[in-house]
Amino acid sequence: MNESKITDSEGLITAITAERERLKADRLFLLTDEHTRELCLSRLDCKRLEPYCLIEVHSGDQNKTLHSLTAIWDTLIDEGATRNSLMVNVGGGMISDIGGFAAATFKRGMHFINVPTTLLAAVDASIGGKTSINYQGLKNEIGTFSKPDAVIVNTDFFSTLDHKNRLSGFAEMVKHALISDKYLFAQMMSYDLETFDVTRLKSLIEQNINVKYNFVDLDPYDLGSRKALNLGHTIGHALEAYSYRSQGENLLHGYAVMWGLVAELYLSCKKQHLDKDVLLQMLTFAKENYGAFPFSCKEYEEIYRIMIHDKKNDAGKIYFTLLAGIGDVRINQNITKEEIFEALDFVRES
Repeated sequence: MNESKITDSEGLITAITAERERLKADRLFLLTDEHTRELCLSRLDCKRLEPYCLIEVHSGDQNKTLHSLTAIWDTLIDEGATRNSLMVNVGGGMISDIGGFAAATFKRGMHFINVPTTLLAAVDASIGGKTSINYQGLKNEIGTFSKPDAVIVNTDFFSTLDHKNRLSGFAEMVKHALISDKYLFAQMMSYDLETFDVTRLKSLIEQNINVKYNFVDLDPYDLGSRKALNLGHTIGHALEAYSYRSQGENLLHGYAVMWGLVAELYLSCKKQHLDKDVLLQMLTFAKENYGAFPFSCKEYEEIYRIMIHDKKNDAGKIYFTLLAGIGDVRINQNITKEEIFEALDFVRES
């Protein structure tokens, strides 16, 4: 996989053109959603990319569906796309997930590159080669491992994000710090989320991308060490899916991951003797910046049922990634139902 290239709006068009020429693509397709088209594509001189075909889908993770996927395939067929065509996925994690899946499966694979427009996508969804759609209310239930030909990060796009979406991406960056080293974790905890200094953020983004690439390169198919990246996600994904089922709206991924991190660090203290100061620091950080996740103990069973369907499980057992210390990861940790409920108690009562 090519390493991520970090650039600005002017350099982005040049970088896409260079990839198009490198891959000798016969057609260019830009996949985006209506919000990204209005907020981000409008900032670019897309005439420099002509000729190209624009494919637009509805925004939001609730639209990362089989229906949206088939609409993309239909357009590719109608417009005469070939295996040598290039799909440029311009958007957040939903676009890189569904766009990568569409490209990976169309004619058994066409070229694609990711251009993340959110902080979350830049440090997580756009890199690593996981592509997917949601199915039957389960996140990322159907998908492939398919590496993009390139990832191009334009930090100018991050100025279009509201505070909640910035925080959503920052949660994944905190996770990367927890599974890598104390120095990066200290940098993350000292970053001023109110001023959102883009210059300092660029350095943190580069470090976070390198953390993810290091795990992905060692374990591209998520069979071993890459599972470190699942920290916070077993409970986090369940909270995210539950919020949609119960309230009909999506809890932002990073918010779910942040409270998933708190719950799973609690389990890390209980099962792996993680220093409680790390848990308390994360709890304070989560409460100050991410608010609370409102749920009651009556809802534990439904959240648990969602967890049972997690892709990381095997033979009905729920497996977690836990920490013995910052950068000291323990994968494939089987946690009982009672222990999971205890962790949910900690989150709810905190």
